Amino acid sequence: MKIFKNFLGLFVLTLLFISCKNENTNSKNEDVIPIINPPLPKANIKYDNYRLNPNKDTIIHHKSGAILEIPKNAFLNSKGEIVTDSVDIQFRTFSNPLEIYLGGIPMNFNVNNQEMVFESAGMFEINANLPEENLKVNPENKINVSLNSFSNDSNFNTYDFNTESNVWIETGKDKKNEISKEEALKKLPELPAPPKLTTKAAFKILDERDESNTLAEYNNVWFEPINGEKVGYSGKDIKVKDLKNGTYEVTFESWYDLKKDDDKKVICYLAFDNNASYSKALKRYQNKYAKRIKEDKQKREKIEREWAIYDKQLEEYKLFFAKNEIEKTNGSQKIIRSLEVNNFGFVNVDRPIDFPQGGVINPIYVDANNNKIQLKEVVLIETGRNSLYRYKNEIKFNPNNENLLWGLTEEGKLAYFTKQDFKKITQINGNVTLKMNIHPEELKSYDEIIAVLFPQ
Repeated sequence: MKIFKNFLGLFVLTLLFISCKNENTNSKNEDVIPIINPPLPKANIKYDNYRLNPNKDTIIHHKSGAILEIPKNAFLNSKGEIVTDSVDIQFRTFSNPLEIYLGGIPMNFNVNNQEMVFESAGMFEINANLPEENLKVNPENKINVSLNSFSNDSNFNTYDFNTESNVWIETGKDKKNEISKEEALKKLPELPAPPKLTTKAAFKILDERDESNTLAEYNNVWFEPINGEKVGYSGKDIKVKDLKNGTYEVTFESWYDLKKDDDKKVICYLAFDNNASYSKALKRYQNKYAKRIKEDKQKREKIEREWAIYDKQLEEYKLFFAKNEIEKTNGSQKIIRSLEVNNFGFVNVDRPIDFPQGGVINPIYVDANNNKIQLKEVVLIETGRNSLYRYKNEIKFNPNNENLLWGLTEEGKLAYFTKQDFKKITQINGNVTLKMNIHPEELKSYDEIIAVLFPQ
């Protein structure tokens, strides 16, 4: 019995030791970057799903404006073999702090043992799988992703989120490109010019000497200068060259052989002086180039859609920025960032920045009736930064900037402290009571939350 008692005592001490060790471990882990944990699952950013044939090149145009260029043989199975069966792709993007918040994405980064926060210039998540197996990237045939971005700064790097170590791993640099809508439209293949109705600038040509009769086929044709200016030239000879794009080059050769510099050249459309002739010519044109006209229309509509997406994203992005930053991001140029996918999962174009400085408070959260409340998933954003500062206890902020803080009550309702509320704070250190605005209803989507945090 004595031996049993000693054993029992040792067993109890062992349990106490394990319990204390677990408590210490849990306490220590509170400072570790949290795993991916969407705070409002119903409002989480949704995936878009695609099924593709991995044996051929594929291009996916995502609704966010992102473009995925997927070469053939881009996927490996767990054995390192190239996948040939149909592959399922899941893809989504995150372009502003609220989208990052709803995705539950940690944005902390350790630099030389100093905790910093990522400022993002574009982020996405991409996964690939077979029905019962997650796939890996084939390093010999990487996927290229082009993202809409709203920062033209080049001081960003690319990072992958490692779910095993729970940290961001730097992988290199992205490629940045800027283009305007006008430039994008100009890059489209030029269509042959359609027939035109004559204006006052239109002219006919006549070979009065009738030496070669090379102009016979143009005897009854009107030429319309594309610059709209009248032509009053004559020449020793007149030559017409079909430029094969619906326009013609008319050259009036100088009367003097040694003065070739005096030759006059005019680029013209063919034109018609009555509606009946014009209608027939237009119909012939439309029939002849029907396929090219259709393709051109589709490409132009695609460019218009892409710019409409970018403009909408830019307007939402501006909600998080100060007025002087908005002026820098006027939308005349679309910024595109491209990178290769090294690993499936979260991929970020980022740079580490410091936490805000100037004010450090221990918040005491209360409701409208001054009753104390507990908040979870508390974050702060400051205008001018595409960043998300997560806090558990003390709140660091810059009182000279515009700030917005929000979190969730124990019931999962949105509680927020507005820019105007921050301006009323007279104390920027120590214990400070924050009277939170609490939305009475459950919010289930990104659009609903935007409308609450940024009322129009």
